[in-house]
Amino acid sequence: MNAPTRHFLIGLAIRLLLIFLLPILLDDGLLLRGVRYTDIDYDVFTDAAEHVVHGRSPYERHTYRYTPFLAGFLALPLRYHENSLSIRVWSRKYFGKIFFSIADAVCGYIIVMLRRRKRSIRDKQQNLTDARGKNNWQTLSPDFVDALWWLYNPLPINICTRGSAESLVVLLPVLGTVAIAEMRPLESHERKWSSDIIVRACLAGILHGIGIHAKLYPLIYTVSFMAYFSHQQQSISTTRVNSYCFQTGWTHVLSEQMEFLGNCFCCGPSKSTVSNTFPWRHPLRIFIVSILWVQRLFLTTSSILFLIFTLGTAGTLTYAAVYLYGSEALNEGLLYHFQRVDHRHNYSMYFYWIYLSRGRAGATLSSSSLTWRHIPTIPQIFILGFASLGIAPYDLTLALFLQTFAFVAFNKVVTAQYFTWYLCLLPLCSDRIAWKSKHMMFSLAFLFAAIILWLLSAFTLEMLGWRSHRQVWIASLFFFVANLNLLNAILNGYKVKLMSFPGQGWSKLKMS
Repeated sequence: MNAPTRHFLIGLAIRLLLIFLLPILLDDGLLLRGVRYTDIDYDVFTDAAEHVVHGRSPYERHTYRYTPFLAGFLALPLRYHENSLSIRVWSRKYFGKIFFSIADAVCGYIIVMLRRRKRSIRDKQQNLTDARGKNNWQTLSPDFVDALWWLYNPLPINICTRGSAESLVVLLPVLGTVAIAEMRPLESHERKWSSDIIVRACLAGILHGIGIHAKLYPLIYTVSFMAYFSHQQQSISTTRVNSYCFQTGWTHVLSEQMEFLGNCFCCGPSKSTVSNTFPWRHPLRIFIVSILWVQRLFLTTSSILFLIFTLGTAGTLTYAAVYLYGSEALNEGLLYHFQRVDHRHNYSMYFYWIYLSRGRAGATLSSSSLTWRHIPTIPQIFILGFASLGIAPYDLTLALFLQTFAFVAFNKVVTAQYFTWYLCLLPLCSDRIAWKSKHMMFSLAFLFAAIILWLLSAFTLEMLGWRSHRQVWIASLFFFVANLNLLNAILNGYKVKLMSFPGQGWSKLKMS
């Protein structure tokens, strides 16, 4: 048994043990009375599954706002054991948690395998066939460190064993899409790779469509995946670069783009014709480069096929849901997430505004209030566009992580489940982040302090019943600032340099 499989089984065993142990101690009141381990969302899932078993819509269960196929899946053991009360009770209590935990462990296994593969590629490029054996100072094996990121991480373990479906309906499709997108041979076989890109784009589009239908938020990754597939295909098909290519804005290398931007009238002259890093602090240059990259998205076979399969899969599943359960499946399962506002267990800096708005029973929001509700989307759109067109073609996982991190930080609703959205991507780009810099050390300490402050404030509100809404709001503001500071530290610590290779349409980026 190899190391990844062993860690996968141990991580799964830990989750299964907690599924059976902690509800007995907490839900049944043997250890702490009044403290419930099972998430309220799990009761929503199982109640909706009961409705499906009896031929009703899962949306008859109040607050069920998920894909109806999740309730149909959880209804399977209930449907086939209607006459056995004990099996029904057992299935209702454990069936969903078991499958959520299996999906979560599979997510951890994918992370371990992707990190292991990247390490092998890096060692091969550096001609370090036995690099791990030379690091005598390293007391922990690389495979164990890989497993620590997710398989042994307390946060995802807690979330999935409490009955949250994030790993099954969201994280698994997202990580599966990343795994397929980055699945390529260790050695460059041009013909095989070019045909594989088309197949991988189609498979990735299917998984991506499933993720969008299930939770909607993976929609923000679409342009990133398209840019990545376009770059991969062009890196193979391009054999030469000439002036005509430059005029079409398609296959010229990034160094020529930088030379053009350095001399263009709107950006001003540059000290050097070729920039060593991406122009983080030059918005006009970023805008022009983005236009050049947009042209690539819709002129490459792989990116177009990815988009077609994504839209086709998401559209087919959504149409099937509406066909089975009516427009309520569209409104509650999909459109609701565009306008969701919830002040409970909300880390967002908009927590207090949402709380006050909900407190005005029967009051309607003014036009100015409705306008302010959309202001948080402005920085989200900027960061999403920047990461999709400026980073994703060269570093897909970092782009996805930055997009998700910024999306969650600026969102009006932020719960603990949302943290897993970007934590599952962090292990895939952690080797490009300067963890030991002073800025990063301060940012992590600041974030840890902000989390502790928020948890203490929320404890006084939720458990002690104090009227500490303003204290929670202030803690949420500190948490938001801590997230922005960490995002700044990640970007500042991410150092890259351009590496041009003959016969490749776009320049590649390599860690300096």
